Amino acid sequence: MTKALFIGTTGMLAKAAEHAAARADTCILAARNASGFSFSKPAIDARTRKLDLDYEKAARFLTLVRQHAPFDLALTWVRPQAEEMRNAIARMMTKDALLVEVLGSASAKAGGFADRRAKAMRAFPHIRYAQVVLGFVIEGGTSRWLTHEEISAAAIKALDTGTPRISAGQTGPWEKRPQESGQ
Repeated sequence: MTKALFIGTTGMLAKAAEHAAARADTCILAARNASGFSFSKPAIDARTRKLDLDYEKAARFLTLVRQHAPFDLALTWVRPQAEEMRNAIARMMTKDALLVEVLGSASAKAGGFADRRAKAMRAFPHIRYAQVVLGFVIEGGTSRWLTHEEISAAAIKALDTGTPRISAGQTGPWEKRPQESGQ
């Protein structure tokens, strides 16, 4: 029986979560408004337990998610400041499970959060760990943030291959990133 955990995947990662959920026997979806989310696929929705949780309320979040552990697969979009929560999720994974973390564009800087997180994950040798680092696209001399489709495509690649780090778009040069708000 394969059990998947999805955290923060109801927006830009919805297609990637659906891709993984289609292959899981049981899914746990944890998000602030999880109960209002649908994969629009009755078979997947029927085997998805939706937990309305805010990971910034870590104690409650972890208590309720832990009730459904262990997990064989996890896809997460969590702010870097929630590192202890990230480690708690890693401890909920089965042997040989795959944990895919999606990280913002700023994490890609040398010695940045992506590097620090990869190093911290060495404390969990029982699981496979992959990162999807979000970047941007330069088209016709201007840059833009990635679309939801581009982000999900990169996450699906990580889910399917377990590649340790995948960049979605480009992460540099940093001064070429879009100047409007985004990742």
